[in-house]
Amino acid sequence: MSAHNMSWIRYPSRVSMAVEEVIATQSVVSRCTLVYMALFLPLSLAAGLFNLTTFVRGRARLQGLDACLADLTATGLLVTLLSLTAIGRPDYLATTHLGCAVLSLVFNICYFNAQYVQVAMLSAFLLQRPSCLRAAPQGAQRPAASLAAIGGCAICSSLGVVALLGMSGELYEPTLCQVDPLTAWPEYEIVKVSLGLGLALVLKLVLLTLLGIRRAGWAAPPQGDEGSAHCWVVLAVTLASFACRLLYNTALVQRARLKLRRDIGAPRDELLMNLAELALFGESCAIALATLLLHRPCRQALLSLLERLAQRCRRREAGNNFSLNRVGS
Repeated sequence: MSAHNMSWIRYPSRVSMAVEEVIATQSVVSRCTLVYMALFLPLSLAAGLFNLTTFVRGRARLQGLDACLADLTATGLLVTLLSLTAIGRPDYLATTHLGCAVLSLVFNICYFNAQYVQVAMLSAFLLQRPSCLRAAPQGAQRPAASLAAIGGCAICSSLGVVALLGMSGELYEPTLCQVDPLTAWPEYEIVKVSLGLGLALVLKLVLLTLLGIRRAGWAAPPQGDEGSAHCWVVLAVTLASFACRLLYNTALVQRARLKLRRDIGAPRDELLMNLAELALFGESCAIALATLLLHRPCRQALLSLLERLAQRCRRREAGNNFSLNRVGS
């Protein structure tokens, strides 16, 4: 791919003469960011840390689905921490091109890793018969090796995408940064969408379609069947991820189209990209909650914690009542 001069590109909100439109779009971005930071970010951190603690405590039997969900949980926590770079929106993170490239590299590793792990979960756990799901599939019996291979693919994909940022000659120059730098070559968005939407998400749709066809021929699993529980958690994680990433990839396609036309776009195009980025950050929260509520070990750990808290409150209340009775007598 030939080199591109992207010095002409600017954020529309910085150069647009449509002041009212800029104010309106920045107001929407600011409010959505505030909602994310106040609600979804702490919820994602709390649920993710609880799930990760549960997986670490049961690491001796961490195999199959547990290992995949633990990987997704750790990846989601890292993405949640990276989302703190958006705390100042509608302003952007001020850093150097080198710092922005490092941020993009780490984020894309998480992005591709989560995508590939979900595809692996679908193929390994949902395309088996319920009776087979009670035991880990053969590929899931060596979770460390499988996840290491997936991580290696994610790193290679991220390096390939980040190589298209076009920052090699100006690494230490200041810039305004987000996880997908505005000044990247249009090939950056094209390749990322191809690997993210064109490959992984389409493969998810194929696997989900095959799952629906195959499950139509299965007998209804007995109530409480472990394989059915596995199917529900993987299905919830996959659908939540698909919904969040569809909007995000749509925004990337729109940005690439504008760059190919050498058009900086309108403030509403910048608004779309910011909202899509927040939706992608929200994916971590959705996956953490789905794991917490649908994955049996995490759900049982949560119920156990709530039960202990309730017992402690009852004991404290009983102690207070006893003290009041003694004073009254």
